Amino acid sequence: MAAQTEGFYRRPLPESCIVFSSTEGRQIFREALELGGMEGYFALAEQFHTQAEPAFCGLGTMVVVLNALAIDPGRIWRGVWRWYGEEMLDCCRSLPVIQETGITLDEFVCISRCNGAKVSAYRYTERSLDEFRQDVQQTTSTTHGTHMVAAYSRKVLGQTGDGHFSPIGGYHPQRDLVLLLDVARFKYPPHWVPLPLLWQAFDPLDPATNRSRGYILLQKTEELYETFFHVALTPQQWCAIAAPYFADKLPVLLEKSNSLDEVVIALMQHLPVEFASLLQSSTHLTDMFPALREAIQANPLFAIVQEVVSSQQYQVAIAKQWSLLDKAGDFTCLKINFAEWLTILLLACPQTLYKALKPELQTWINPVRNLAQCPEPLNREVTRLQEQMSALQEFCSISG
Repeated sequence: MAAQTEGFYRRPLPESCIVFSSTEGRQIFREALELGGMEGYFALAEQFHTQAEPAFCGLGTMVVVLNALAIDPGRIWRGVWRWYGEEMLDCCRSLPVIQETGITLDEFVCISRCNGAKVSAYRYTERSLDEFRQDVQQTTSTTHGTHMVAAYSRKVLGQTGDGHFSPIGGYHPQRDLVLLLDVARFKYPPHWVPLPLLWQAFDPLDPATNRSRGYILLQKTEELYETFFHVALTPQQWCAIAAPYFADKLPVLLEKSNSLDEVVIALMQHLPVEFASLLQSSTHLTDMFPALREAIQANPLFAIVQEVVSSQQYQVAIAKQWSLLDKAGDFTCLKINFAEWLTILLLACPQTLYKALKPELQTWINPVRNLAQCPEPLNREVTRLQEQMSALQEFCSISG
């Protein structure tokens, strides 16, 4: 007799859960459909898939929801097709790290926002059972393009393992049952669970954050476009390097600036080398850059930056700084120069940074940074970078 193959082939669901495809599960589906609790199910079912790695439940769930919301990622997935895959969701944390440890609720929010979703997240401590039930009923009974994701402890449901993410696919209001579309299909099939039990599964603290879990509502934002630049710092790098730089160090320097030249000088003289990863460029989009370069150079801020960068007084310092940045970020192969890179950074910096400027300088720079005044493709580049920076900044304030 052949030796038994190592590993596991699925797990039996505990009695608290009802298999979706069982006789009872199908009956619940039919009733829930008649009662209007399955309106969001079909868009999710069209995109339902199995998570690619054991720790990718968060990313697998996100892929299902982002594609169900019909969000255009603005990036090529395979061939000529733009589509979300888990390998594309590395905005806020590196994939190798996620593969080892998974993601937290805050990181789920951060990655979702970086990829074009409007996100509202609620922890067990921030909501009541009745409010959760109301949100479930509203989300599952309408087709206005909102989907809900549960971040919960499997242990409370009587399942093996602990922290997990699943899309909520439907709700039976009379029986108070929620359909969990479990993306770990190799372990458990989709199943119905009592809503109060799922609510209790939000309560146990996540050991990674020492905070309770909860649920997330996701909606579609404006259409995304493929952009040349993206923020490549992880949340941990942002919190350690960028957040204190923008919030503490740089405002003090800018407060002393009497001209925009001094603003640029202060920025570039104290620019952390790690910022080479703050604004990274996409090497496969070199054909996009001529139009973007033209838009950057047409912005009034570029003329000021270029004048400072080109001045003989700062040539040596600039050459040294740019050499360090280029070594870390590999910019010269794309023919990006320091003045263009710095202009993009100044346009994308958080608005709170410029509140430290003298009123007359704010009067000049605020209209220049007004996205309505920026032509395409500069507008969408800055918009995307600002959203990514905002998501990371909020992550730091929440987790810190």
